Amino acid sequence: MCKLFPMPPDLLLLLELGSVAILAGAVGSALGIGGGIILVPFFIALLGIDAPIARSASLVAVCVTSLAGSLVYLKQGVTDLEKGALLQFPTIVGAIIGAILGSVIDPVLMQFIFAIVVLMIGFKMFSKEVKTEQPSQRDWTLAVIGCLIGGMVSSLLGVGGGVFFVPILAILIGLPQRTAAATSTFLIGLTAATSALIYYRQGQMDLHVTIPAAIGILLGAQAGARISRHVPNLWLRRTFAVVKFGNAALLMKGVLAAWLR
Repeated sequence: MCKLFPMPPDLLLLLELGSVAILAGAVGSALGIGGGIILVPFFIALLGIDAPIARSASLVAVCVTSLAGSLVYLKQGVTDLEKGALLQFPTIVGAIIGAILGSVIDPVLMQFIFAIVVLMIGFKMFSKEVKTEQPSQRDWTLAVIGCLIGGMVSSLLGVGGGVFFVPILAILIGLPQRTAAATSTFLIGLTAATSALIYYRQGQMDLHVTIPAAIGILLGAQAGARISRHVPNLWLRRTFAVVKFGNAALLMKGVLAAWLR
């Protein structure tokens, strides 16, 4: 059974939810991060939505982002389906583990840890360094472990996993930034769907938040996937890093607010 507000949210809140979702969909699809990393901090820190409700709404929205963005990327022939298929299984396993642990781990602690990880990834992605050689066995092993962890953490926080998958594909596997974004968009769909289904069965979903988020992100995701083809790989990479810095700041704001209560 889904949790619902006693009364539907007012029109202003619906517009705010939809507007943030459109932005998250456009940025998330263009960068391959799904949009959850934008939705969750905004929903919690700025709109005051409870973390479990924000998490489940974000995961449903990420499913929509993956579907809408992947359709565009597949038509353009950008997605590396072979490498995406190889990394799909560990992401799903991680998502299941994360969803099971989601009801027992302190979400504030997870937000703090995630903010630190996001900052580290942001600094790494801001670099001009691009992998040119073929990935080694060690790189693939680290990629599998990273996707397992990414699936777990994304399920715990409702962010889809693109924040991990894009750096893994770009830095370890050596895909160009746009190909990494397209392949990550493909990867995050099943991960988010697996987690969202578990949270739905646990009653941690509010349709008054989820539906506007899903509709808004659907509109933004298709636009973002089309816009990205006109943006150089280095710009995409650095935009990804800047978005991570902003996300980390919003997450830390939420952590400090929770600790000061």
